[in-house]
Amino acid sequence: MGSWHKVIGIDLGTTFSAVAAYNFDRQEVRIIPNRQNEPTTPSVVYVSSVGQVSVGRAAKEKMGRDPGGVIIEVKRKMGDAPGGTKAMVQLNGRDPLDPEFISAHILKELKACAEKVIGEPVHDAVITVPAYFKESQKNATQEAARIAKLNPVLIINEPTAAAVTYAIDSGEKQTFLVYDFGGGTFDVSIVRANSERSFDVLGTGGDARLGGGDVDQRIVDWALAKMRQQHGKDFSSDAKLMGRLRLEAERVKINLCNEGAGQDLALDATADSPEVSYRLEPAEFEALVQPLVERTLKEVDVALASANRQHGLTLDDVEAFILVGGSSKIPLVSKVLRDRFHKPIKSDVNPDEVVAIGAGWMAKKFTPSLGPVLTDNAQRQLDPAAPAPRPADHRDIKDVVSHTLGVGLKDDVFDPLIPKDSVIPDRVTRDGYTTAEDNQTTIYVPVCQGENTRASLNTKLGEVVISGLTPEPKGTHRFTITFGLDANGIFSGEIKHHQTGATKEIKLDRGQGQMTEKRRLHLSQLVSDNRIPGAAASAPASASTAGPAATSRDPLEELVRRATELLDRLPPGQQQEIRTALGQLDSARAHHNAGEIAAAFSHLTMAFLRSERV
Repeated sequence: MGSWHKVIGIDLGTTFSAVAAYNFDRQEVRIIPNRQNEPTTPSVVYVSSVGQVSVGRAAKEKMGRDPGGVIIEVKRKMGDAPGGTKAMVQLNGRDPLDPEFISAHILKELKACAEKVIGEPVHDAVITVPAYFKESQKNATQEAARIAKLNPVLIINEPTAAAVTYAIDSGEKQTFLVYDFGGGTFDVSIVRANSERSFDVLGTGGDARLGGGDVDQRIVDWALAKMRQQHGKDFSSDAKLMGRLRLEAERVKINLCNEGAGQDLALDATADSPEVSYRLEPAEFEALVQPLVERTLKEVDVALASANRQHGLTLDDVEAFILVGGSSKIPLVSKVLRDRFHKPIKSDVNPDEVVAIGAGWMAKKFTPSLGPVLTDNAQRQLDPAAPAPRPADHRDIKDVVSHTLGVGLKDDVFDPLIPKDSVIPDRVTRDGYTTAEDNQTTIYVPVCQGENTRASLNTKLGEVVISGLTPEPKGTHRFTITFGLDANGIFSGEIKHHQTGATKEIKLDRGQGQMTEKRRLHLSQLVSDNRIPGAAASAPASASTAGPAATSRDPLEELVRRATELLDRLPPGQQQEIRTALGQLDSARAHHNAGEIAAAFSHLTMAFLRSERV
């Protein structure tokens, strides 16, 4: 198995995730397989009716049977706060769940797979995010890691990680355009590799809501249109059918890309939906995805224009395009890029793995910790027995901010302090801000992120209100504003009042329900216990206890709770016995079969009693 570095690299993807680590014996970064010995794990979480959580392929397979318990593409909700209200995950009538909590379950699974191979506890990770992630999204990713009991030692952009992989492999000075068409996001970055240890990001572009999921949806919509034409009925409200169609659409897409031949999209009939059997030919598939590929080209132009504006770089300076992400395997992508830009296309490293491998190379430079850091004021305690990173391991990455940061002024003017594609970490202090009206006693400063000249048309990150100013002529009160971004792109800032010397910290509003230390610790414990908030209380009553008389604690629910809490303390064989019994009970309750429920309850009781004797 060999000796492994205990800081891992994680590609936390929208549809698939991967984990990698440096192997000292082989002197290379290797992808760590999941429990099914596969290189990537579906970023899918399933919550059963009794609150059991499963991740990966097992969760994904539930889409056609219990779609209401399946959570997909949670990455799209990370750090999102439309209208100032934090985006939450709605599931099976339960209380809303934090997206960070769901992502933490995925990270926990990747961490467990790494620990199985490495043979020791893992506490630290370099985690990748889309280059076009905003500050709030990066912050949410950090929170998810901490909930999963992982120290996020570095948040790195996915295209940059991919460029690291190729630069390490070639060892030559090159300039790449990284075309990252993933499951849920599209990113493009222009990266200059000065050496295998030094990288400059020169320009970025992207669309946080464009990816392989949109390709799958195009195929689903195509099939639904065929069904309407054949049966004269709209089947889009059938949740189970939609789940089955989504899985089948993904299979058809993958086979079309791999085989280049027409594929049959087929589903058996059910009580609620007819048999589905349609053939999708390559030319028709290309027509479906052509508009999506055209959208990616617009972002390529944005990145090239930005690199030209900031660094004088032109397309002639780009030596190759690197393809990243599963959707970049669509044959039309390579064809359109070659025809449009006339550049070599590099995809010799698996596009599904290249980001995690780059993150693994970056992880190599960090010393592992003795344990996770969950509280806000605690410091990482480094492992004194671990070898210190050697100077040759350090890779200097000059990454950039993906969106302009600034403040709103009078008349809705947006004043940029840290422009898009500024190198991070960065810190800017600017004087010259004053009161705009006579006798003004309060100032209001909105903090925004975006590229529009009007503040209200950008994304509002937060606001600062300073009150209690003495009434004076306009311009009397003067202020200095400081903005900073750390190496992970996380924001800090302050406003200083010159007359009094008072300084007020700028705290970003990440929406109602933003993470507190207390909530983080609570969610972290739930993830460790493989539970969700209110699992027992919200699970449906069994056939034997339902009804108004069931006012005391349900004995079945109590057994499920106690068995679930016991799991982590059991040896693997007895863990599996408990999990099997819980799965049988879950299946019996889903079918509302009282006999099966009673048998499963008996099986779980016996397994629990045997386990309690451990």
